[in-house]
Amino acid sequence: MAEELESGSTKKRRVIHWNPEAGREQVRRRWTWKRILGWGVGGTFGLLIAAGLVIRGIKLVMGPDVFQPKPAVVAAPGQTVEDANTAFVSVSKAEQAHEMAAKAIREVRRMPTDHPVQLEQMIMMEKNFQEGEILLKKHEYSQSFVIFEGLNKDMDAFVKNVKAKGEARQSYDAILLRIKDLELARTLSPGSLEAAFEAAGQGRQLLTDGNFTGAKKVFDQGFAQLKKAELVLADHVKENLVAGAKALSKGDKESAKKAFQAALEKSPGNEAATQGLKRAENIDRVYALLQQGERLEKEAQYAEAAESYKKAFALDAFSAAAQEGQSRAARLEKETKFAVARAAADAAIKAKDWPKAITELQGALKVYPQKTDVQAMLKSARENAHKEAVQKALAKGFAYEKAYQWREARDAYHETLQLEPDQSDAKEGYTRAGTVIRALLQYEKFIEAAEQLANKAEFQAALRRFNEAMAVKPSYLESGDRVLQLRNLLQQQSKPVDVTFKSDGNTWVSITNFRTPSKFENSVIKILPGDYEVIGRRKGYRDVNMLLQVRNGTPPPTVTVTCSVSSDRS
Repeated sequence: MAEELESGSTKKRRVIHWNPEAGREQVRRRWTWKRILGWGVGGTFGLLIAAGLVIRGIKLVMGPDVFQPKPAVVAAPGQTVEDANTAFVSVSKAEQAHEMAAKAIREVRRMPTDHPVQLEQMIMMEKNFQEGEILLKKHEYSQSFVIFEGLNKDMDAFVKNVKAKGEARQSYDAILLRIKDLELARTLSPGSLEAAFEAAGQGRQLLTDGNFTGAKKVFDQGFAQLKKAELVLADHVKENLVAGAKALSKGDKESAKKAFQAALEKSPGNEAATQGLKRAENIDRVYALLQQGERLEKEAQYAEAAESYKKAFALDAFSAAAQEGQSRAARLEKETKFAVARAAADAAIKAKDWPKAITELQGALKVYPQKTDVQAMLKSARENAHKEAVQKALAKGFAYEKAYQWREARDAYHETLQLEPDQSDAKEGYTRAGTVIRALLQYEKFIEAAEQLANKAEFQAALRRFNEAMAVKPSYLESGDRVLQLRNLLQQQSKPVDVTFKSDGNTWVSITNFRTPSKFENSVIKILPGDYEVIGRRKGYRDVNMLLQVRNGTPPPTVTVTCSVSSDRS
């Protein structure tokens, strides 16, 4: 007989019972206690084995976590459990939130935490991050997602708060300075400065609490209050400036001064108010002159009218009425002015006063530029003035050169060349004067250098510079007392002096830049006058350094150089 048996797996097996008498034997229908017990125990074990095989097969197909209990969904702040359950968090979302949080916290760790509140927030965020990672490793995806989401928001707020710190601190200093600057607006905009000061105090407290973003917001509110005060102050100043300008136009001195002073009280140093106040000092006289000019204009006395306007403009250089009146009267006076200028030009030409003639003719041409006869006269006057100027400048150059005033001569020749670039005498004189000036400068430079070297006792170098000075000195130039004294000094100090040196025969004695080291007991050395450094050296002993001054005219010194102090001594 063949039977098919099912196992926990999907495979089937055929079991064959070898019994030739199968089916022929009498079927037993009687149940005994042993049979009942055997079937009960065997059936139980069979069911357990079958169940284990079925569960193993399901795990292989569906995954090892198929029978794990589903993670509970934790409600976020402000969210009900039902809402959290409806927003089931998958593994990928939890891991993505973790990745974002890890990236953000690395940035947060690099930020300064020099405030206690910031440090406390940093510690809390680190704690939450670690808690989220623990939950993620335990496959508590919903809880880790909620923690990482909240942590990301906290870190974003933390980063913004840290970045706002510097700006908020600067705003605190700025608002205090601005309050001080706008103190003048306190009476004009009641409450604005008080509100700004209160905002500064609140912002300062928020800075202390570590809420830099909130502090910046409060400071901005304070600046808005200060802006109101600033606008009110500007309007007040503007109104007074307009009132002052109207008073000036009417010649009302007191009203103008009052308005401009009011503007200056609220805007010290205001240029328009300062200028207006200055104009107000003479506005009564200016107004009277303007009235006088108008009356003279009506009477066709244009020259007198122009003079009145001119005086008014001299008192008030910002008076448009005076300037316009002067221009108008001058235009009406054109013909008279041309006649006067032409007459003056004729007189100047007769007197050969070419500069005056040119000036008058130019004035006449400003009135009537088309006058050809005046143009011809002006051309002739300029030619004559040019010739005369060239002759005068050249003669001046010759005179200065004769008196050995070379700079003045060069300037005069240069003036001549400016008038007539090809003037040969001026060219030669300019070159000649320049050569002598350079020689004099070089001479003075060498003399000064020789004096400085002589003062430093560098007599040989000073003598060389003195000789160079004598080589470039112009022949006409006589040596003064200063140069003669320098020459005598250098001549006296150019002869060597016998200097006696004494030593112990064991010390190496050298003279810097003059004599190499040598040993001796007594030695007389010829040394040119100057300052020298004498050095004595001996192995195992301290060096000896001495300053030697050699001068002609004083008894030659005896120099003893001996190294006698052991270098082992402290």
